[in-house]
Amino acid sequence: QALIMKLVLTLGIAFVGLFQFVYNEECCLQKKVGEYVYSFKNTDDSDTSSFNCLSSCVYTRDGEPNSRYCFKAGGEVPVCEDMKNVRVRKNLTTLTNEELHDLIHALIEAKKYGTYEGAPISGQADIHSSNFTSSYDAAASFHGYPALCGRPNANATTDGGCCIHGYSTFLPWHRLFMIQLEDSLRANPKYNHVTLPYWDWTPLFDELPHLVRNPSIADPTNPSKILQNPFYHSWIPGQNYTRRSPYVLTNYTHHNCVENMADCQNATQNWPGYSVLMDLTLTAFEETEYEGFETQIEFPHNMFHNQLGFTPDTKACYENGTCYPYTMGNNYYSSFDPIFLIFHVMVDFQWAVFQKLQEYRGIPYASDCHPGFNGELAPFNGEMNSNLMTKSHSRGKHTLNTNTLRYEYDNLTLNGMGIPELDEFLKKRQNNDRLFAVFPFASIKVKKIVFRICPDSDCSVPSPYLTLTKDYKRPQTESAVSPLLYHEVTKYLPDMNLEPSDDIRFQIVSSSVPAKVTFAPFSLFRQGGSNKERITVHWQEEQMDFNYASYFKVRQNRDASIRFLLKNGSQAVYQYNSQNSLNTCYENDRTLVQQEIEIEKNKQYFFQNPLLACEEGSKLEADRTSTCTWGNIKREENGNATIGWQLDMSKYSEGICMEKGTFLTFYWRRDYHWVTAFTDPTDFNSCNIDWTYPKGTGCPNQGQHYPCMLTYPPEGFQEEKTYYFACPVGNGAHCNQGMKLKIHVKTTCPNE
Repeated sequence: QALIMKLVLTLGIAFVGLFQFVYNEECCLQKKVGEYVYSFKNTDDSDTSSFNCLSSCVYTRDGEPNSRYCFKAGGEVPVCEDMKNVRVRKNLTTLTNEELHDLIHALIEAKKYGTYEGAPISGQADIHSSNFTSSYDAAASFHGYPALCGRPNANATTDGGCCIHGYSTFLPWHRLFMIQLEDSLRANPKYNHVTLPYWDWTPLFDELPHLVRNPSIADPTNPSKILQNPFYHSWIPGQNYTRRSPYVLTNYTHHNCVENMADCQNATQNWPGYSVLMDLTLTAFEETEYEGFETQIEFPHNMFHNQLGFTPDTKACYENGTCYPYTMGNNYYSSFDPIFLIFHVMVDFQWAVFQKLQEYRGIPYASDCHPGFNGELAPFNGEMNSNLMTKSHSRGKHTLNTNTLRYEYDNLTLNGMGIPELDEFLKKRQNNDRLFAVFPFASIKVKKIVFRICPDSDCSVPSPYLTLTKDYKRPQTESAVSPLLYHEVTKYLPDMNLEPSDDIRFQIVSSSVPAKVTFAPFSLFRQGGSNKERITVHWQEEQMDFNYASYFKVRQNRDASIRFLLKNGSQAVYQYNSQNSLNTCYENDRTLVQQEIEIEKNKQYFFQNPLLACEEGSKLEADRTSTCTWGNIKREENGNATIGWQLDMSKYSEGICMEKGTFLTFYWRRDYHWVTAFTDPTDFNSCNIDWTYPKGTGCPNQGQHYPCMLTYPPEGFQEEKTYYFACPVGNGAHCNQGMKLKIHVKTTCPNE
């Protein structure tokens, strides 16, 4: 049936004054215009764009079950019916006995089989939907196990989870997921008022909250009645019970050892009186750009997951990390542990604080970069999602305002500081000279990297051992490198008679992942009271076990410089003028630079260690271009074009126009990607791909996977029709993330 457009109104006007962020893309569960009520059906870019609707939101009119409506500009302003009841998430410590009673009993009910009434849950690791008939298990399944996002030929025991980590959409994905979990507790009408509290785990604590601590718990409204505590653990369908190691977590946050490391004194705390987790959280809030904040706020999140989940049940757990798998330390199963509920609501709270902090700083959303926010977030956009709220807001940009999602927080304070006080405190922290070990991470799970401080070239001075971890992102691409993670080491320097501005390097002692994807950290000195950062690369005279990453990304909002030190303290680096010259080691296009180099915005820099041959391990690329502007389509006078090929292609969700006889070149500068054509639009839309990387070929005539340029079609576009292309890596995992493109071929394309 054709899309009906009888309603004419501007969605943005409808919401003005109700909340800070106003977007035409917002979907309501119900809209009311006059006497008519319209219920959300789905999002449909193809139909709504062809009818020039203001959003991709499609509705049915009550009483017309097969109708499809969208909204255009002008006319009567609608009433968003679902905006009337905004629930309040409170601090766990402020819940009344009645609220605790209802929260506990809501989870008891949600865990009962038969309480889930939505679409059948079936994943690659468990195809039996009968195992996911409780509302809690059905919601928890969206994160990892049973691999709802699994692709053909993926490892069903580790891959296929939908959760996103180590990427920009980590926060919006988990914002939707917490709604999914919260609504699972509200499935029983008796508890449809229940709202998840947040546990502020950033202050010092000696034990887990009473709510999650013990196998049994007294009924808060009737202490003589003892209940089995539903927050203590959970049975994972078809697997086993979840476990925790609270003492490992409390030791860590009190600046003691990480896991079983005897040499790890005082972990990472740098600000007197604050826990490690608070210190890491404050470092994240110092960032004034979203990408930097997202990278840093995952650090305390990752450390919490891994320390609470370290279960030393066997000798192998200590020796090689083969531990009990059903814990918070394994994000394939972590969402089934009920502590995930109150822990991850706090992560969402932290994002809400950052959003308010950015507003206070005068940094609007539109001026910042949010990669992937235009793309769909699986599985919230899929058929297995029966939650209309998360399904109607299944893009990152739809999650920006919590009121739109029908919840808000009781207050946005951290450690007793409101937004103005927090901003002032963060400025004080930045008045001191500071030193960071900065890590470029590959996009794989890193259980543990141990490193030490080296004030001399031979690293002979005793130093405490420091540790950090990282969760993986989906889709996994071994070579993909995330923005730099800052790990502050300032507090250790006085005991070693060092200053942050000294020539200090870092040495990796051990890593839980292979050496080829364990990258040595750079040294970063941040001058107090300034916005200036100095990155130092310490060249080695031979290839090391852990080399520097071949690529790293510099923060956009900080002034930066880079220097390259030899063992004798002098500076030297070969700088190339282009990536192609670096790739081919073209000596006539390089210069020996012997001084500090300023890193300018929107530029890339190409370097080589002058002490080594020009080969892998001696090359380095520093990038300060914006993720959101890189890769924009560039057209030549003859009609041919080049486009950046990357995971987030959502800026071209409606496709691009190419004229007959022209060619399109796909270009990617990093990661393992490829280009494949579809003949069936259905396969394109569902990312139905069964594909094997063409081993040994790499980029044509280059023998490498990246950077790469592939031109399509070989004979040029010959027919006036729509062509479909996607990245097939991961048997559709990259495509499912949004790496796909429609090309509309016409005789003449309109001017852009």
